[in-house]
Amino acid sequence: MARQALEGLKVVEVGNIIAGPWCGTLMADFGARVIKVEQPGSGDLIRDMGRIKDLWFSIENRNKMNVSLNLKDPKGKELLWQLIEDADVLIENFRPGVFTKLGFTWEEIHKRNPRLIYNAVSGYGRTGPYSSKPGFDRMGLAMGGFLEVTGYPDTPPCKPGLSVSDFYTAMFGCIAVMFALYDRDVNGSGEGQMIDSTLCESALRIQESIIAEYSIDGAIRTRIGNGTTVTVPAGHFKTSDGKYLAVSVAGDKLYRVCMEKIGRPDLLADPRYQTPSDRSIHHEEINAEFGKWAAAHTISECLAILGDSIPNGKIYNVADIVADPHYAFREDIVEMDTEQFGKIKVQNVAPKMLGTPGQIRWLGGKVGRFNEEVYGGLLGLSDQELQDLQDSGVI
Repeated sequence: MARQALEGLKVVEVGNIIAGPWCGTLMADFGARVIKVEQPGSGDLIRDMGRIKDLWFSIENRNKMNVSLNLKDPKGKELLWQLIEDADVLIENFRPGVFTKLGFTWEEIHKRNPRLIYNAVSGYGRTGPYSSKPGFDRMGLAMGGFLEVTGYPDTPPCKPGLSVSDFYTAMFGCIAVMFALYDRDVNGSGEGQMIDSTLCESALRIQESIIAEYSIDGAIRTRIGNGTTVTVPAGHFKTSDGKYLAVSVAGDKLYRVCMEKIGRPDLLADPRYQTPSDRSIHHEEINAEFGKWAAAHTISECLAILGDSIPNGKIYNVADIVADPHYAFREDIVEMDTEQFGKIKVQNVAPKMLGTPGQIRWLGGKVGRFNEEVYGGLLGLSDQELQDLQDSGVI
């Protein structure tokens, strides 16, 4: 196995579901030793989410050493302090104030471990009038402006089929941890710092030029369906065999090639469609004409006609993904052994680092799976001490 980029990095994670834990997963995929703390018995809330109990947990918490620990018990708190004092990174996504009430203030954390980087994840942040409100993915998408521009103008805002705000927040948090590590270890500050990651600000940051547009002329961008005013034609077009074709054509050159390929020279000659700005104004008309062409062909015919010169593709479902030869060639889907589910297919590590590649070493397991290795092997507790802690409900 090649050297991994984050070998030797020690991470403690105290969190639930996605926005906090997936930040830890990203680091674990590239070699960090991530110790995930769960409530004894029930564990992470994600264990009970989805059609199959524990399955989503096993995917999003792979490569972690998950332990059970009762943080309301003084002995449990002391064990967590021992883990924190030896860590490089702490990730936590309780509602602001909860971790502090348990006794884990930033001031005390920084005092005990000045080099530690603390990523605190929440819906709205640790300060401000909304800081105490509970926040889940949908709330971040709503307040961040994402939902207002998603869907059709005559229908309610549409939530994406995945937890976009949660995953973006995890990625932004992971990036910030890497920045903080660079400052500590490369710039030489030697100091850890606190990171305040929020769902709403992650959604807000990806709002393209929406804020700037509003500041210039008061324009409020809203839902326009699957098309855009930036690339024309663009959208999701139903084919004659009931599949959907995704297309996005930008600039004069691609527009010319596209119209030639679909046999519509009239859409090239039309004086209304000569520039990108012209086509932006008339995007609905052009999309409608392209849609008629797509509806007269099967998905395979559309892909063959448009070829590799036009950005296009079939909208995949999971069966398409698993069967796709490109994904297979790049080993993007791998099969893993699990105690609970047998062999299952999962997404491989992304992105691909050719010098220090990531690796899936194991998938997330039962609550407290690594209690013995962490509390016994790392903290040096005896078998009897472990048994006493388990009998008293601390672990």
